[in-house]
Amino acid sequence: AAKYRMAQADEAMLRLCRLCVSIKMHTQNMTVDEGTKFFQENCYYEEKPARTEAMRGTFDPGYLNYTLGKLQILKLREDYKAQQRDEFSLQKFHNELLNHGMPPIRLLREIMLKDKNKWDEAL
Repeated sequence: AAKYRMAQADEAMLRLCRLCVSIKMHTQNMTVDEGTKFFQENCYYEEKPARTEAMRGTFDPGYLNYTLGKLQILKLREDYKAQQRDEFSLQKFHNELLNHGMPPIRLLREIMLKDKNKWDEAL
């Protein structure tokens, strides 16, 4: 079980690094060299795979989606829990979430949250 947790942590680290590099490349002028260094220092990649990951950030718009989606779902869960109070359970949340197929998270917020002021809240 420990090796699986380590593999999960390694993949999570990669996805977080992708999120950071993607945002920095497209909003803060991070270069491929800087992205490569970021992967080396934060994801512990050797130079070649680090550069490959950094290069991917220049052309793959879905590069950050796994982590972004996860964070959006966690935010929805937090808001749903606050709304449901004592009636909240993870089982109910998951059932409600999955009951609607795969719409964008913004639409799920509208379906699941009663407070319209919460619908457009970002992370």
